[in-house]
Amino acid sequence: MAIDMKHQPPEDRREEIARAALSSLLTVAGLGGDVSERALSFMSAVRDHLMHVNVDLVTLETISPMQLAEAVPETEWRERILRGMTLIAMLEGPPSEERLALLDETARVCEIDGAPVHTFRELLKERIHRVHLDLVRRSFVRQAVKAYVKVEGPHALLDVAKGLLGKEDPALASRYHTLDTYPEGTFGRAYADFIARNDFSYPGETGGPPPPVMRHDCCHVLGGYGTTPPEECAVLAFQAGFEKIDPFFVILFAYAQFEIGIGASPFLPGTEGEIDPESMFQALEHGIHVNTDLIGDAAFDPWQEFDQPLEKVRLKFDIPPRGRAPEYPELSE
Repeated sequence: MAIDMKHQPPEDRREEIARAALSSLLTVAGLGGDVSERALSFMSAVRDHLMHVNVDLVTLETISPMQLAEAVPETEWRERILRGMTLIAMLEGPPSEERLALLDETARVCEIDGAPVHTFRELLKERIHRVHLDLVRRSFVRQAVKAYVKVEGPHALLDVAKGLLGKEDPALASRYHTLDTYPEGTFGRAYADFIARNDFSYPGETGGPPPPVMRHDCCHVLGGYGTTPPEECAVLAFQAGFEKIDPFFVILFAYAQFEIGIGASPFLPGTEGEIDPESMFQALEHGIHVNTDLIGDAAFDPWQEFDQPLEKVRLKFDIPPRGRAPEYPELSE
């Protein structure tokens, strides 16, 4: 399901929808114990960066699925609230039957798509391979491959296959190395500097990623995101703001890789507890401004933009300043 994150609640409904949404998050977070500081941070970030309302969290009360359905009759906002409930449920320790029951009842009473609940159930039952399949089917990677093939032509499938198998492609790597000589200040040079700074490999080199992953790295550069775990989570949330797919599954990639430790990338082991809710939702708000799907839309061809000044490319795609500096891990010598 595609959810247009640019669509905002009408002003005369905004606070009522926001209160119901935040109360639903509170209800999930409080199951089985006190609401944690991270959960409160999650709720504050949703309030400030998505709902844009002045609601004191201490005034909120828990809410039942039926009360939610009565307060929010619109399907679109019910769908978004269920996704938020599922994300905060996964932030609050291991999945539990109690939380699953609440999510299940919410989807049933509100008569909405239960895909996020299905994912939560698979995590609870430790059917991790099914979650990985969901990520392959629904996350940004599939969209990036389709856009890459559309731009580069049928031969691009061979490029992808070589990358997945870890095979070198000297011609492809040579093309990317031309970016090393682009003038300072161009998008292409900024991309090359990003790769060098992080000690990454180009597509086509040994250990390099499949070429479509380059579109994700371009989001790092254009959005101004670093590569620490919280920054990786943030850039995925940035993508969720403009991609034309279900944002839940874009953010789920970040959760799988950096929060719940099951892994999502074939290049890195999964870790736990790395998500910073504030920076994640700030990045989601940042991505909402972007006028093109930089991952899945073939209208964005990085090679047509690499020779342009970085700031000109940002202006073209309506990418405003992030408002904070990117953060990078310290690389070992």
